[in-house]
Amino acid sequence: MARLSDEQLILELKKRFDATKQALYDVKMVTSKLEEVNKKLQTSEQIKSNFISHMKNEINNPLTSILGLSEQLKTGGIPPEMVQAIATSIHTEAFSLDFQLRNIFAAAEMESGETQLQISLTDVITLIRDAIDSFRHLIDDKKITVRFHEKTNTDERLLFKTDTEKLSLIITNLLSNAVEFNHENGRIEITAVILDGRLNLTVRDTGPGIDPEKIHVIFDRFVQIESGVRKSHKGHGLGLSIVQALVEMMEGNITVDSVAKGKGTIFSVSIPEVETNMEADAFSVDGNEFFFDDEEVKAF
Repeated sequence: MARLSDEQLILELKKRFDATKQALYDVKMVTSKLEEVNKKLQTSEQIKSNFISHMKNEINNPLTSILGLSEQLKTGGIPPEMVQAIATSIHTEAFSLDFQLRNIFAAAEMESGETQLQISLTDVITLIRDAIDSFRHLIDDKKITVRFHEKTNTDERLLFKTDTEKLSLIITNLLSNAVEFNHENGRIEITAVILDGRLNLTVRDTGPGIDPEKIHVIFDRFVQIESGVRKSHKGHGLGLSIVQALVEMMEGNITVDSVAKGKGTIFSVSIPEVETNMEADAFSVDGNEFFFDDEEVKAF
């Protein structure tokens, strides 16, 4: 075997040193990636654990109230003036349970990646009015004034091709948030307009507003600005995270404007109309689809 010169030996040692250095770097990068994956798995498991824990309360609390109140009616002997109060309480708890279950199912579907857009020709005005009517008992309880400004010609309907069920969930969660985080005798203003192929929706409340430094966390799942014994509002911070996820799925955007604490909050959503070549338009006002030709839709 030929002997290497000093220069050749140095070059060979340098080559092997560089190869070892590269191998150590590769091992370090792989280790870093594995640690990152492990951290994500741990976070995912924690999220699932928190999800189950939070949702257990969301279901159990109203269900327990419904069972207890209905048991009172079942036993009988209740004064007539009490029956209506109990029935009202049962309706309120049942509404809360139904609303939370819709959010839970939506979150579970998005978590599993099973959510897909189901496009139909949506009557936006009816959708918003129905949402307001469904929250009427909570609105009246806090003596809140709700004004809906539909910006359309009097002889036109505000029809928009989108996923009706998902748009309804966006509207109801924004309205629920505006009611829950509003003052007694407060106001809610809702505006809807279609412009340049986009549905622009705003929900303004006169509540306490949001600290600008904390706005970035309100869309995080299970995060509420108030917590612990100081918490004065229901829910577990699921609604706005669903709104943001649905808006992004529909290729839209959502912004929050709360300039100063005590001045209320404005949520603005902008969603593009879905371009689809359907032989017949699916017409929907509440997530239930009907099929009409163009003339029938205009005459509806």
